[in-house]
Amino acid sequence: GVHHENGKLVMDARRETIRNAIDGSLKRLRTDYIDLYQYYDVDVYKNANIDRKLFSKLKNKDYHPSKKTVLALCISLKLSLDETIDLLDSAGYSLSLSQMQDVIIRYFIENKQYNIYTINETLFSFNVPTL
Repeated sequence: GVHHENGKLVMDARRETIRNAIDGSLKRLRTDYIDLYQYYDVDVYKNANIDRKLFSKLKNKDYHPSKKTVLALCISLKLSLDETIDLLDSAGYSLSLSQMQDVIIRYFIENKQYNIYTINETLFSFNVPTL
């Protein structure tokens, strides 16, 4: 992390500091996307096909969502591929071109098709985990 101390820019590369910065960034990203696009929470978790309790956990700084949950949120929020990659990265994940699930999800996002049920049907038909 970087902070100001006595008028100077100070780098703090301790593992704990970096982890706290990542966690804070993830928390801000999750809620900022929802606020930025002016979605209602209920619309976001329903479109992501996640329950209200899990969605509530996402607002907790100490909660670290699974890749599946982050992807479901990206689809619910209709994020672009770049926004999806950024949000996944902030949670410590990435889209892989060697994972069939990721390739299928990438296809749907690139083609601006955000119906989670259609995506899950396609994932299921390829015998890969659904969201």
